[in-house]
This record gives sequence, structure tokens and C-alpha cells, in this order.
Amino acid sequence: MVRAFARKRRPLLALLCALASLLVPLTPAVALGPIMTPTHAQVWVLGRQIAFAHLGIAYGDPVAQVDDPGLHAMLASVGARSSWQPGTRFVAITRGDGKLITFTLGSDAVSVDGVPMSMPFAPFNSGSELYLPLLSLAKALDLGVRGFRGGYVFVPQIVSVAPRRVGSATIVRIVGSAPLTWRSSYAYSARSHTLTISFPGFGTDATGSQPIATGLATASAVSESGPPGYPTTAVAIALKHAATFAAHRVGAGAAVDLLIARDAAQLRAATPASTPSSVHVAVTPLQTPPPWPKNTPTRTPALPQTPAPTPTLVPTAANSASPAVVPSGISTAEPLGGPDTSPSPPTSSASPALPGASMPPLTTQKITDVSVAETPNGTRITLTLTGPVAFEWHRLGDPDDRYWLDIDHAVLVGAAQTFQSKLAFIKEIKVSQHVLDPDQVVRVSITPTQAIDVRVGTIAGSPNEIGIEIENQPPDPDAPIAGVGNTFVTAQASAPPQPVLPARTDPTLIVIDPGHGGSDPGSLNPAYGLTESHITLDIAKRLEADLKHQGWHVVMTRDGNYDVGDPNGSDAQELQARCDVANAAGARLFVSVHINSSVSAAPNGGTTYYWHPNDRGLAEAVQNDMIAASGITADGVIRNNFYVIHHTKMPSILVEVAYLSNPHDATLLARESFLDHVAAGIARGIADFTGGPPTPVGQARPQQQSGAQKP
Repeated sequence: MVRAFARKRRPLLALLCALASLLVPLTPAVALGPIMTPTHAQVWVLGRQIAFAHLGIAYGDPVAQVDDPGLHAMLASVGARSSWQPGTRFVAITRGDGKLITFTLGSDAVSVDGVPMSMPFAPFNSGSELYLPLLSLAKALDLGVRGFRGGYVFVPQIVSVAPRRVGSATIVRIVGSAPLTWRSSYAYSARSHTLTISFPGFGTDATGSQPIATGLATASAVSESGPPGYPTTAVAIALKHAATFAAHRVGAGAAVDLLIARDAAQLRAATPASTPSSVHVAVTPLQTPPPWPKNTPTRTPALPQTPAPTPTLVPTAANSASPAVVPSGISTAEPLGGPDTSPSPPTSSASPALPGASMPPLTTQKITDVSVAETPNGTRITLTLTGPVAFEWHRLGDPDDRYWLDIDHAVLVGAAQTFQSKLAFIKEIKVSQHVLDPDQVVRVSITPTQAIDVRVGTIAGSPNEIGIEIENQPPDPDAPIAGVGNTFVTAQASAPPQPVLPARTDPTLIVIDPGHGGSDPGSLNPAYGLTESHITLDIAKRLEADLKHQGWHVVMTRDGNYDVGDPNGSDAQELQARCDVANAAGARLFVSVHINSSVSAAPNGGTTYYWHPNDRGLAEAVQNDMIAASGITADGVIRNNFYVIHHTKMPSILVEVAYLSNPHDATLLARESFLDHVAAGIARGIADFTGGPPTPVGQARPQQQSGAQKP
């Protein structure tokens, strides 16, 4: 280029640069938001898994879209609700206790009832969606946060326990961070009286004891027990002497007032000082019980007879509109209170007894059978037990109308069961293991479309059967809404309950437990289309066929994609339900089948776990034969305290076949031939350990197949 020409171009270039500098500010700046990746992490609240449509991870913490149905379900489960208009910067959430939570787009502080609380990062937009930090939301809701390998558990909390005196009565207000459900119990001795109200699914940071100088109460103690993901918080109130109490929900249900008074009159006088809702626990007298009754004949009234083969229910206490006087020798399986519906038993000068106070100490009983039958007057649910139990029942008011009966110190053998009634106003009847810790409770729940009248009592001639009759007529307007009772009878008065004998071991029976299932899919590998619960069931069915060919009897804890226990129950309840299948059947061996997984793709191979030292031989035999048959890498025989191999009463192992997270293992798990070899190897290991099932005299034992070829 000629140098003179270049000089002439310089003014033009300067002019162009100036124009360009004026245009640059007109180009909008691009805001770089946080890097967010989708996640399949699970979220659990109050023992239930919440399904999110779009859950992500940002800055290492979970985030959720503000309009995600899962977020709305999570809020609803703790009595909260959200309000947000697309395009606005503010998200308002009203807690169950009425406090207002406010998130602001771009601000790393969340307001809780006007008080700012810092967060690790601010809510942000990704595309057109607004995301909230989930852990910060949980803390603003006063939920405890528990992390586990597969996700997060948010635990509602008992926030405060505050006693006060009203006249001669004591009111203890217990406040939670979610609508409260509770169970009450009473313990007494010659020197002490303790009233305890327990909140399943609630944790607390307010553990400890404090003195109370209000009327009948002398001290309160708050404790937490149970698994971290589904704990139980108990509030124990020490009393000077026997008393009467009632519990009322307050406001929207995130608080309960526990009223304690010397008698029913004082209790009624103190009730206006509380703020009860339409749902409350009926007044229950807690008086010093009379001595354990002697074996004297007592006339026990029976309900009207129904046609055979339905036995008669035996009510065990007279009904009255006020707290009932429980005569000596009459058990209390009928609700306390209500209109007179049966001949009155002999009267007694004894003071009102603590419901169930005339009982020996409770021992855990099993519910071995549940049946539902139609009667001329409605529908009867019959529960068969291994011994006497105590229970309490509740009926909610309109428009809910639900009814439930909780059986204390009881274990349901097998899975939860759902029944239908021919009564048009009954939607569903469900029997399930409701609580396992701290006490074992079986719940019978009835979901109607209207108020229902229910009678509870033992079956005539069958003291270890409870009958629950749903009447085809609505209850009287003044019918009680709660009651307590037990199935102890006079004939048992002079001796404590007989111990329950363990199930006889069946030397020919093996129980196979396909891990996970139903509401719990286990580990996932979307890239290979693999779900742990599906694979474990597939292997278990192949193993079942192999063991039956050897001559074993086989029981599966599940043979489809469903929960063994209550789908809404805790992890411990689900695992215990699997143990109960084996323990109740008296199995010779228990084998739980799982597929391993890791956050890293490196780990691979098969592992067999045991807990009881005597079970190591079974674990080694199965591990060796499974590895030989399948060709999978050996990852060892390890002692580990897994729930199902700790709480079963026979030799038990847990087999982790391979790693779903490892590409090579995942490829094998997708092959049917590999699953065949795994099942054949486990079956051969069982045969090597046991020598095979006992063979009846004169019958030849099935021939064992030769080892399968490696894939």
C-alpha cells in the first residue's frame, strides 16, 4: 500500500472508531447465571417422598422451580402455601403457623415474618423459570434438614413447649412447624404420674427438661427418638397426682393445647382459655386405678346377635355422656362416653379408672390375620391377634369424617392391606403398620364420605379377636369422637399374659427379598434404562424357580412392583415389614437381593453382606458360587449392620450383585443370561451351605444342575 494513501485513510478510520464506540453501549450485556444441573435426588417430608418435576443443583445445593408441583406438594405437607406472579421479583409463602416468608429475586436474604435470614445464594432465573434454594426454604419453614446418599429429608420440628396456669388447671401449648398429629399415653406408680404426648415424624432441638410451677404439673421433659429421617418427639409431663386431660388443636393445627385438670368440671372451666378447633381428643380420666380385680363372675353384655358365621362383638364398658365409671372386672374396649346402647353392667363405687389401668404390662403382639365381612347392620373388620392389646380411636368431624383406630404394641404380619365395603359411603378401609419407633402401632383407617358410627369390641368366644363394626346408620349427634380400650378379659386377671411363642422354623422354607419396589425404585442408571427395583425382582423370580427346582419352598416378600409395608410409612417400617414376612413364616434362610451403586463409576463387582457372625459361612458360600457362575468381579464378603439382616431371626444375607453405576457391570445387568447365571450361583451357594432341603422318606432329591457358563 502507498504511504500517502494510508495517511489519507487515517481520518476516516478515526471517524469509524468513534461511531463504533457510540454503538457499543447499545448492545445489551449478557448476565451469566449460576450453572445448574438436573438431579434425580429424592426429597422426603413426614415419611413421604415428594416428586419434583424439575429439581436441580446449583452452588452444590438443591433448587426447585417456584411453580413446580413438587414444591407445592412439599409446602402443603407442612401446612404452607405459596403466592407468586410470573414476571415479579417476590415469592410469598405463608407457613402453617401464619408467619410470612418472602424471597426476593437476586437477594441472598429471606424474610421470615419481617426478620431477615441470610442464605448461601439468592433466588435466580434460569431461562424463564425462577428457582428457589430448597435448603434455605426448609430452614425458613423451621424444618430440620437431613441428607442421605440419594437425596434430602426435611423433618418438621416441635418448636416450643410452654406451660401456663389457668385457675386450678394447667395448659401446655406445644407448637410445631407443621400441622400436628399425636398420640397420648399415661404411666403411673405409687409415687409418680406421667402424661406423655408423642408426635411421630417430628424432630426437635428443644430437648431437655424444665420445672413447671403451674397447678398439677411439676416438670416437663422433651426427647427425640427414632431414625433421623422420621423421628418421634415426646413431651412428658410429670404430675403431682392423678388428673384428667384433653388435647385441642389450635388455629390451623400447627399447635396443640394440652389441658390438665383435677376433674372434668375443672377441665371444662379451663377449656375456653384454649383455642380449640373442631377436632380434639376426648376428655380421658386419669385416676388412680382400683386393685387388679379378682376372678369373680361378672355379667358381660353382648351386642345383638348377627347371623352365623359372624360372632358377636362383646362391648366391655357401659356408655355414658360423661367420663365412664369402669366397674371392676369389665375391660374397656368400648368407647368411653356416648349414648346408652347396651344393658348397663353392675355398678361399682370405684373411682374412674385410667383406661387400660387394670391391665398387666403390655407386651408386643402380632396381628396375624385381617378379614372384612358384611353383616346385616353394616361391615365388620376382624383382626386376629396373638394376645391382648390396648387401643385408642378417633373420629374427625365434618367435612373430613375419617375414623382410625390405633393398636398399641402391635406388629402387622405381612404387607399393608386395603379393603372395600359394600356400604356406599365407605371409600376405603386400610390396615397398616403405622409406627415402629418408639412404640409399635398398627392403624386401622376408614375413609368415608359421611359421618360413620363404629363399634369396637372383642369377638364373643374369641378374646384374641377384635371386631370393628361400621354401622349402616350415622352416629347420634352427641356421639363421642374419641375413646380408648383394651381386649384384656377377667379370666386373665389372676395371671399375666402368656408369652408369645416364636414361629416354628420350617426347614424347607427360604424367603427371598427383592430389594426396593413400589414407592422406592432404588438406584437408577438412565443411560442403560436400568432401575434397581426391577432388576432385583427379576433376579429374585429366577432364583425362586431355581430353588423350587432344588426342592425348596419359597416365599417372596414381594412379587410385583409394590411396597411390602405402608407406602406412606417410614424406611424402618418398610424394612421391618420384610423381616416380619420371614420371621412369621419361620423361614430357614433369608436372602435379600440388591444392586449396588456409587457416586463414582469406578467401583464394580459383587458383594455379599452378613451381620450375625454365624451367618458368615452362608455369605461365603453364596459369594463364591455367584462369582464362579456369573464371572462378575469379586468385591468381598463384608459384615455390615443392614436392617433386614439384623432383624431377621434366621441365617440371613444381603447380596449386592453388581454396580449399577459402573458401565461394565451395567452392561451385564442388561443381559438376561447374566441374571440367569447370578440366580443359579446364589441357588448353588445355598445348596452348598445347607446340603439341600430335607428329603421326605422314599422321595428322591432333585438333581442339581451343573454350574452355568459364564457370560
